[in-house]
Amino acid sequence: MVVDNKLKNLILYVLAHQDYQEGGIKKLNKLLYFIDFYFYRENERLISGADYAKAPMGPVLDKYEQIFATLEITGDIKCKQEDGKTLCTALKVAELSEFTPEEIDHISKVLDRYGKLPGSDLEWISHQQQPWLLTENFGDLIDTDLSLLIEDDEDD
Repeated sequence: MVVDNKLKNLILYVLAHQDYQEGGIKKLNKLLYFIDFYFYRENERLISGADYAKAPMGPVLDKYEQIFATLEITGDIKCKQEDGKTLCTALKVAELSEFTPEEIDHISKVLDRYGKLPGSDLEWISHQQQPWLLTENFGDLIDTDLSLLIEDDEDD
């Protein structure tokens, strides 16, 4: 599997960010979803260009297991099992030249807001939102246009 360069660098940026704390795969997937879908809500385009699927734990990158396995093989990240969680660490520094200043600012704001929350809180938040609620089956791709139905929050 080939991982899009912008998605890879977004993952590396999130993993290395000071506000990403004690997070497993669930938390990482939720943060990527919030980053992309909140950006889409305002700009009608995703930062990463990735697809997201409905999963019991909330939205996840479609084929996330393959994506993270590929990033491990290429030496970009290292993942390990600990206390029932899959924890990943960035082994390379994110290359941000592909990102606009607006995208970097948006990513930082989402991480500032959600990065310190546990994955269980992020799961609960994502389960209240229309994209997850209106996607019928686990494994189905989430229509990005559903992000337009995410209610405004004073902090977004």
